[in-house]
Amino acid sequence: MSLLTVSLISAAQPASDRTAPHQQSSEVVATAEFVGRQVCSGCHQQQDQLWQGSHHDWAMKPADEQSVLGDFNDATFEHFGEKTRMFKQDGKFWVTTDNAQGEQQTFPVLYTFGFYPLQQYLLPMGDGRMQALGVAWDSRPAAEGGQRWFHLYPDEAIPHSDILHWTGPYQTWNSRCADCHSTNLQRNFQAQTNTYATSWSEINVSCEACHGPGSQHVSLMQSPGAPRTSEGAAGAGGQHQGFDRSLDPVGQWLQSDQSPTAKNPQAQQLVAKTEHDQISVCGSCHARRSTMDNQNLPGDFHQKHRLQLVQEPLYYGDGQIRDEVYVLGSFMQSKMHEQGVVCSNCHEPHSLKLRAEGNGVCAQCHRPDVFDRPEHHHHPVGSSGAQCANCHMPETTYMVVDPRRDHSLRIPRPDLSVAYGTPNACNQCHQDQTASWASSAVDEWLKVSGKTRKWHFSDDLLPALRGAPDATTRLMKLAMARHIPALIQASALAGLETRLTPQTILLAQTQLNHRNAMVRAAAVNLLSGLPARQRWEDFRPLLQDSSKQVRMAVARHTVDVSANEMTAADKARWENLQQEYQAALLLDQDTADGQMAIGIYRLLTGDQAAAQAAYRKALAYNPSLVGAYLNLADLYRQQQDEDRADAVLRTGLQKQPTAAALHHSLGLSLIRRQDYAAAQRSLAQAAKLDPGNARYGYVNGLMLQRDQQPRAAVKEWQRVLQQHPQDRDVLTALLQQSQQAGDGAQMLEYAERLLAVTPDSRQLQQMVDQLRQHFGGDQSQ
Repeated sequence: MSLLTVSLISAAQPASDRTAPHQQSSEVVATAEFVGRQVCSGCHQQQDQLWQGSHHDWAMKPADEQSVLGDFNDATFEHFGEKTRMFKQDGKFWVTTDNAQGEQQTFPVLYTFGFYPLQQYLLPMGDGRMQALGVAWDSRPAAEGGQRWFHLYPDEAIPHSDILHWTGPYQTWNSRCADCHSTNLQRNFQAQTNTYATSWSEINVSCEACHGPGSQHVSLMQSPGAPRTSEGAAGAGGQHQGFDRSLDPVGQWLQSDQSPTAKNPQAQQLVAKTEHDQISVCGSCHARRSTMDNQNLPGDFHQKHRLQLVQEPLYYGDGQIRDEVYVLGSFMQSKMHEQGVVCSNCHEPHSLKLRAEGNGVCAQCHRPDVFDRPEHHHHPVGSSGAQCANCHMPETTYMVVDPRRDHSLRIPRPDLSVAYGTPNACNQCHQDQTASWASSAVDEWLKVSGKTRKWHFSDDLLPALRGAPDATTRLMKLAMARHIPALIQASALAGLETRLTPQTILLAQTQLNHRNAMVRAAAVNLLSGLPARQRWEDFRPLLQDSSKQVRMAVARHTVDVSANEMTAADKARWENLQQEYQAALLLDQDTADGQMAIGIYRLLTGDQAAAQAAYRKALAYNPSLVGAYLNLADLYRQQQDEDRADAVLRTGLQKQPTAAALHHSLGLSLIRRQDYAAAQRSLAQAAKLDPGNARYGYVNGLMLQRDQQPRAAVKEWQRVLQQHPQDRDVLTALLQQSQQAGDGAQMLEYAERLLAVTPDSRQLQQMVDQLRQHFGGDQSQ
């Protein structure tokens, strides 16, 4: 048999051009209402049965005897001296623990959150807020170490004053968790009273959380002409009629004797233009992202969210998962995504279970006679190392007991581990061996098979993010590459934001026309450092970009553009865009980060009073937010009120004494107040706390130089240069210091290095030529 159909054909919708004006929500969305799972299950009994008992079913439930898995039989748990008691009374579940003031208080348990491998519990605060308790139940079998209470931060004390305390903003269910654990969640934050009236259509992740509101579908399927099965239920031909999205996989996966891997040309063509509805729907929750619109609305992921780019420390520099970034960002790096694979190709969408056991999932598309054999995986048949997922999807454990697989589906690279210290799948199993051992083993496999290691974007991304001398060149290569994931292109552009040169500016201007919204938005952000007039000329064609992510970036970076630069038509579009951006800002007004964004926007509009109020509100929501202290202090600096700036920074240091940015900002404030001795101490502390920050080291060196300590200054700059060999400020400082010391050879060294990163400088070229005549050097440059 030469062809094998793996999935059925579904019509693909053509992607709209990126310049096409964005449209309002469809009529279906405007009129459709949520009808509830009970209505859906009337026709879709099989899907409903699969869903029951799934993680979506257990996402959130009222606390009762059936849903609560933890031991509430007067159990106690102690964590760094803080005691928590779990008990039942009058048929209800209760917790006595430390409250926001550090005092013992008893709370009712209203809801359970999740079920395996851990279950959390939601406690009410009396103002509509619910908080997730920091003590959770390990629901794994006792033989695996489960059936116990544990703390989500097991290795550190979390007192009531800590931002990570269960009563703090990072554990607030309404703003941090609720969107993705219930259906049709409406946060309903009351800004005037700082309270919530949060509501939902269904408490857990039910049918319409993914398919959208179903009233139109129900109406159509109940009409006389609706397609029917022999039993009288709505037929398959109408399963997505009346919905604003189709979650069916696109095209068909075909295997042939000529290829070891199935292909799906139709799906591949679709993903080259836009995101499949399924990726957008699943990714709305299974992603590290910020929100720009109601996620219940239809449309591409980038219409509603901004995906976190691949940046350290959230990811490793090669793109592997590190912090809790969930799935979408890693999956978008994969060849599977590039080829058109969607979630339901591997996961049954209602039970969420894998389509097959073990390697059977991969064997749907990858011929086992080619891949599931020792010649490919180099491990004994049936062993752990012979499992596809263990090599290509290594696990990282989060929340103490929850291992999650990396969905970038990459080839293990122990050679990168040797060079940069990144993890690799080989040593995750072979923990008694070194990365060098693993790298040598892989090299030997390649040699024996006559293969060579193919280039991967991590070969350039990782050294670039780690400050390689040719980082700019590497990032430009990635940003221009045509056959790498768009997420990596966007991440490369983000890495160039501090490297504005004529070449990077031209590159970003070119990528404003990229087919992918992430890349266009990243190009906008890169160009945000240009003068307002030039920015306007670059961004004006994007005022009606088809992607909200791009439009929001344009709105943010054109706030300061003068109306005199605009035609009447452009001004009207720009004003509409600003209104759209302001509405997006209000979505997160109940969070400290949201208030920070509002403050920045208000400051750009010239409303300093509103900006100050927003920064103050951000600190009220999160008293440990370093950025809010920095922004508020800088606002006072602009108002020439250094006393208040100083007070704000010192308050921040009381909350965050190890925040290098606060020490650095305080040092600059002290310089403006001419307290140079105190400034030197603050700047030195900043450089000590964050030795990898080139700016802190550079400024610390300047203060040492001012304090008549030139040797100490040079030593500090040379330390910075080891980590940032292309830093222009540091190279310039060392060049000037060498000139003052009369060290011509050193002058030539630093002048040549500076010329390498600023090749268009005629003045510097003349200096290098003159120095070479006197001190030698490379005459060929």
